[in-house]
Amino acid sequence: MLTQKAIERLSKLGSKDFFITSLYLNVDRNAKNNDYKIVLKDLLKEKRQRLESVKVERKLTREQTQSIENDFTKLEQFINSGYIHKDNHKGLVIFCSAGNNFWEMFELPQPVADYLNVDIDPYVRPLSELVCDHRSYAILLVDSAKAKMFGVHLGFVKEQFHIQNNVQPKIKYGGIDGMDERKVDRAHDEMVAKHFKHVASEAEKLLAAGDMVWLIMGGRQNMINQFESLLSGPTRKKIIGHIVVEPEAPLTDVLYKAEEVAKQAEKKYETELIEKLRAEAHGTGGKGIFGLQPTLQSLRRGGVNTLVIAKGYTAPGFVCHKCFFIGVPEEKGAKNTCPICSGDAHDVHDVIDEAITFAFMQGCRVENTAENSRLKIMGNIGAILRY
Repeated sequence: MLTQKAIERLSKLGSKDFFITSLYLNVDRNAKNNDYKIVLKDLLKEKRQRLESVKVERKLTREQTQSIENDFTKLEQFINSGYIHKDNHKGLVIFCSAGNNFWEMFELPQPVADYLNVDIDPYVRPLSELVCDHRSYAILLVDSAKAKMFGVHLGFVKEQFHIQNNVQPKIKYGGIDGMDERKVDRAHDEMVAKHFKHVASEAEKLLAAGDMVWLIMGGRQNMINQFESLLSGPTRKKIIGHIVVEPEAPLTDVLYKAEEVAKQAEKKYETELIEKLRAEAHGTGGKGIFGLQPTLQSLRRGGVNTLVIAKGYTAPGFVCHKCFFIGVPEEKGAKNTCPICSGDAHDVHDVIDEAITFAFMQGCRVENTAENSRLKIMGNIGAILRY
């Protein structure tokens, strides 16, 4: 499953010995004139043509070059012969390294931009942006005798459980002074309470074990209010909204309403995150920094807790493959060398890609936000610090 933790794990696969090939393919059959096999052929052709110059520039050994060529061959063979496309998959991402004996694939419900990258680190920025654009959440529908829970991850929907308990219905009928009716009511209420406790227990187990960061409650409003009181404090904090639906409402209706709640929650989350960054950066002794060079300096010191980047922001820079220093052009040493180890300073057209990978390697949280005027004023990048 694609999560921030999975991206963090991928980022730590970087190796000085053998390069990692990262492939992103749009496999959406509904896209106009989209033939992903031809696209891959063109991407590989371009990379093969550039491989000779890369060998010289990066001083690759024969074994390193052969590993890259083997990656290209394996990708070509897999896409042309081994890949079985599923209708609900629109994006395909593969990371591989023959020299490191590594291969990992992600099939996604969203399309991705076609791209082929070869470097010492996997190219993870598009995945990072995708996870931030589509945060995972759970939808819990409750009724007096039934409950359903769905997990929504990157647009994929999976039923987590479907519970139906035998709850005695309320029945109105005559009796001496209404005593029989009150007994039935008490029995009904006790069964509903037992049912709710069962559902709450199962839901909390799943939320604690999984990667669903939010919870949306659904059902009749009176049932939602009654049920929520049984949830623990940490679980209630995950609730981002309610959707009022009938217990047997079609799943499409439920998902449509839940998606609207999730969109509003995402906007609120980003606004609060950037406001926290601004407040921390301007406060006395605050744990915040903004601007490209100060943020990279904090990353290099290992002081970043959360890296915040405007989606699509790019900036030139350089990286040293000897000591993994990343910086802006003005930080270079004499004769295009690394200011730390005097190794070669390799220019990169986008140092933000390197910063994101570097952050994941350190276990930082990475937040890619939509366009925000306050973050733009702060230089499109900043960080909430550990100390």
